[in-house]
Amino acid sequence: MKDRGIYLSIKPEFVKLILEGKKNYEFRKYLPKKDFKRIYVYETLPIARIKYVINIDKIFKYPKKIDEIGIGNKEFNNGEKKSKYAYKIGKIMSLKKCIKLEELKEKYNFIPPQSYVYSEKYEKLTEYINNNLINM
Repeated sequence: MKDRGIYLSIKPEFVKLILEGKKNYEFRKYLPKKDFKRIYVYETLPIARIKYVINIDKIFKYPKKIDEIGIGNKEFNNGEKKSKYAYKIGKIMSLKKCIKLEELKEKYNFIPPQSYVYSEKYEKLTEYINNNLINM
């Protein structure tokens, strides 16, 4: 089965808010051309690792309204964000052991995405991640 995912770079403070359930949407200025259902989260510096995978329930495009409760949600609904897309965060899974940037580069030739990259670009990495996920 073809994996329908993207790799996204997310700052550690936002990853923490997502894990705490305080941030229930990931806001972006763009929508990948190919349909996707999963985000492979690359946590940016100083953490520099992949540890989490997020299933996306739904994608909303402004001016469509989303639930007001959650960090950034009201601003999205009011058109105050540069981001015009809200990716609804569903189930979050974790790798048994995170993969640090050095290993990502050496083993998988991984380059942290500036915007996003389709998971098939890193087929072996994606396969490894999917085989080593645990529910949180």
